[in-house]
Amino acid sequence: MTNIPEKVIQIALAEVGYLEKKSNNQLENKTANAGSANYTKYGKNMGCNGQAWCDAFVDDCFVKAYGRDTARQLLGGFSNYTPTSAQYFKNMKRWHTKDPMAGDQIFFKNSTRICHTGLVYKVDESRVYTIEGNTSGASGVIANGGGVCKKSYPLGYARIAGYGRPDYDVPAAAPSVPKGSKTQFIREIQKATGAKCDGIAGPETLAKTVTLSKVKNNRHPAVKPVQNYLNSLGFLCGTADGIAGVKFDSAVKSFQRQNNCIVDGEITAGKNTWKSLLGLR
Repeated sequence: MTNIPEKVIQIALAEVGYLEKKSNNQLENKTANAGSANYTKYGKNMGCNGQAWCDAFVDDCFVKAYGRDTARQLLGGFSNYTPTSAQYFKNMKRWHTKDPMAGDQIFFKNSTRICHTGLVYKVDESRVYTIEGNTSGASGVIANGGGVCKKSYPLGYARIAGYGRPDYDVPAAAPSVPKGSKTQFIREIQKATGAKCDGIAGPETLAKTVTLSKVKNNRHPAVKPVQNYLNSLGFLCGTADGIAGVKFDSAVKSFQRQNNCIVDGEITAGKNTWKSLLGLR
């Protein structure tokens, strides 16, 4: 099974920092020939160069991740017009207005119609995190910002129209830790490690943690709650079976990359991964 959300997410993340061009030159260079004429490699690849390109960015990332035919199937079709792309998901009955997951295509609206789109790369208890083309780093929806940027919004943000969910081979796991329940995750870790079980992470909780990885303590009681929690954040571990294996290693590394930790697949306190998971940094 190869059509997993992580593929397109990693491709999209690698594009952060790309700037649209002032002419149809140097399209492959991230920052050269920057301008505001809507010329991009995404538009070139999707046949709509020189036009608004937020939708072309998403489509092109899917094509690079899965090939053109599979990308078309996952998205329902290709369009540079965001209302049409949203309608593809509605036609496939894969349209959602709440509970986003990593790998969803997010759609935004203005006062009259759907007007902008991006890709969800992470979800936590209160926010949805996106990679968007033709936007800027300013807060809120910027539908013609000229670059590829990472953004985030409250889950109840009024301008989110909905989410299209591609039919991946392995869908992003639904949150196993209840929303708003980082406290529950902390309690589960405290119970698994013998720390005081009060749902408040502090020095004692951190001191009781052990290194977890696919080769160290890979069946420790703390593995399962970590699997559940990573799944809930969009870092896909697969089934939470309490065994740290290849999927666990991949999910931990993705979490580490996104949280400025040493990327080695090991959850340790000394290298900050436990601190990040427990909300201590």
